[in-house]
Amino acid sequence: MARAYPGGRMTVGAITPLEGFDGPVPSLAGHMERIQQAERAGFASVWVRDVPLLDPSFGDTGQVFDPWVYLGQLTARTTSITLGTASIVMPLRHPLHTAKAAASVDQLSGGRLLLGVATGDRPVEFPAFGQDLEGRAARFRQSLAYFRVVLEHRFPHVDSPLGRMAGTDLLPKPVYQRIPVLMTGHGRQDVRWIADHTDGWLYYTPPLQQQAANIARWRELTQGDGGAFKPYAQATYLDLTEDPLALPRPIHQGFSVGRVSLLGMMRTWQEIGIDQLMINFKHSRRPVADVIDELAEHVLPHFPPGHVGARGEPRRPVGRAGP
Repeated sequence: MARAYPGGRMTVGAITPLEGFDGPVPSLAGHMERIQQAERAGFASVWVRDVPLLDPSFGDTGQVFDPWVYLGQLTARTTSITLGTASIVMPLRHPLHTAKAAASVDQLSGGRLLLGVATGDRPVEFPAFGQDLEGRAARFRQSLAYFRVVLEHRFPHVDSPLGRMAGTDLLPKPVYQRIPVLMTGHGRQDVRWIADHTDGWLYYTPPLQQQAANIARWRELTQGDGGAFKPYAQATYLDLTEDPLALPRPIHQGFSVGRVSLLGMMRTWQEIGIDQLMINFKHSRRPVADVIDELAEHVLPHFPPGHVGARGEPRRPVGRAGP
């Protein structure tokens, strides 16, 4: 959390797969090398996606691999970059499975996991898993509550519509006693509920004034007495042009732009309160290895990751919204 969201300034994350591709399925050529390159370049985090089935009406299957299996490899092939999910579809998984997998990755990575969560937006997935699409909002809340209690308590008593526990415990527990949970979008929940029950908000790329209003509302709702800093992140598709002076041109949920204008846009996003820019490279027309090198030289030094304290212990973030 401290590396991804140091508070008071913006960092940069990368959404897998780190490649530009047409159609829904990436090649995944050199995917692990790109993630290691991103870590060396100064990206604060890398985010994996939970897309169990190919839905032809959606244009992206994420990194294709199961997110927990993929994160297992990332724990062994990276050393410091924050590992995040963007996002685990909670209603499609039993919360005990999610908790067991999340705590395992957290332990194996030395406490580097952030859990982005979602209700799911691909209707074909729900009947395949025997789940009710219309009931996903309530199941999401039930799943998150179950997830929290089994990870944050020893031998918890659980009496949930999703299961009952007594006299037993879930192992392992997270490295730092809890795993930060960040909501993706609204998830069919009220924003007050999101502010009260999650540790941060992952959002999309609406117009600047709308995003500024979203952030102002988020700060208002998360600035309670004694409340911890809760970050706000923005996911943006990026096509970095070869011409560094190219002006921004809108693309789906993002921009085709040269690095000079990109740097200006990022400073503006930082000014309105975005804590991390999460870059999706799907629409990149250039090799992403080249794009990462250019970002590493000209952009990322302005938005470095947060630091850790002595003996690898993360500093407590100090941000705009809390002490």
